[in-house]
Amino acid sequence: MKAYALVAPQKFEMFETKIPEPGDDDIQVKVKVCGVCSSEVSVWKSLNPQEPLFLGHEVAGEITKLGKNVKHFKVGDRVSTLAEKGFAEYVCVHKDHAIPISDSLPYELALGEPLACAMNATKRSNVQVGDTVVIIGLGFMGQLILQGVKLKGASTIIAIDTRDEALDLAKELGATATIKVGDNINEKILELTDDQGADVVIEATGTQPALDLATQLVKIRGSLIIYGYHQGPPRTIDMQQWNWKGLDVVNAHERDPMVYMDGMKRGIKLLESGQITISPLVTHTFQLDEVNKAFESSVIKPNGFFKAIIKP
Repeated sequence: MKAYALVAPQKFEMFETKIPEPGDDDIQVKVKVCGVCSSEVSVWKSLNPQEPLFLGHEVAGEITKLGKNVKHFKVGDRVSTLAEKGFAEYVCVHKDHAIPISDSLPYELALGEPLACAMNATKRSNVQVGDTVVIIGLGFMGQLILQGVKLKGASTIIAIDTRDEALDLAKELGATATIKVGDNINEKILELTDDQGADVVIEATGTQPALDLATQLVKIRGSLIIYGYHQGPPRTIDMQQWNWKGLDVVNAHERDPMVYMDGMKRGIKLLESGQITISPLVTHTFQLDEVNKAFESSVIKPNGFFKAIIKP
C-alpha cells in the first residue's frame, strides 16, 4: 500500500509498505479520510527526522479485517478512530479506539479525534449557565469549542480573531459578539461585561500574545482555560495577575485514551443529532499524493481556510 512519511522539513515522501495486519484486539481500517492536525503542522515545518516519521491521527474509514477477539464490530462497519500513521491507505487500531458512525454521516465530517479534543476541552471549561465566555482564536478547534460552550448555556460568547471570515463564521455558529485583533480589545470586553471581565476565557491559539491577552480579559475569580497547543519556545505568564485575580487555570488537553474516546463518543453523538456542525469547517480536500500541499495550505491559510483533509 501507499503510505506517506515526513523525511525532512516540509517534505513528505511516499513509501510502499505492506498493508498492516490486525492483532487479536485490533481492527484493520481502509482510510477514507485523515485530517491534518495543527499540532502536526509545526512538526512538518521544522522537524528533520532521523528516520521516516509516519503522521496522521484523525482517521475515519471502513473496517476491512477483524482480530479474533473483536466482537462488537464487523467487516464493512464505518468507524471514526484514534489512529496512528493515517496518511496511508490502511491503518490498524485497537478495537477500543474506534466508534461506529451512521451511514448518514459523510466520512469527511466524521473527524472523531479533533471532536474529542474540543468536547473534552468544553467539558473541562468551567462554563456555567449564564456565563460570559471569551474565546481567543476561532480556527477549526475554536469554532468547535464555541459550539460546545453554547450548549453548556453561556449567555454571552465573545469571539476574538485576526481574520474577518473566522469572526463571521463564529457569529453564524453562536457568538453574540466578535472583536478583531487590534480593535481596542480590552476596552470592548469591559464594555460588554459591565467593567467586570469575562467569567471564562478560552485561549485557543497556542501563542504567547493570546496567553497574555487571556490573562487580561478574565475577571477576578474567573477561569482561564488553556486549550491552545503551545509548542516552540517556553511561554511566560503574568503570575502576579494570576495570583491577584485568584484565577482557576485549566490545561484543557487530555492524554488518557479512554478520556479521548469518551469525548469522541460525545462529539459524534452531538454531530449526528445536529446539535453541532463541522461541515462549514472542513474547507480544503486533498488526495493522498498531495499531502505536502495539504500542509502548505494549513500554514498559508488561503481565503476560506479552516481545515484540510486527506482522502486516499
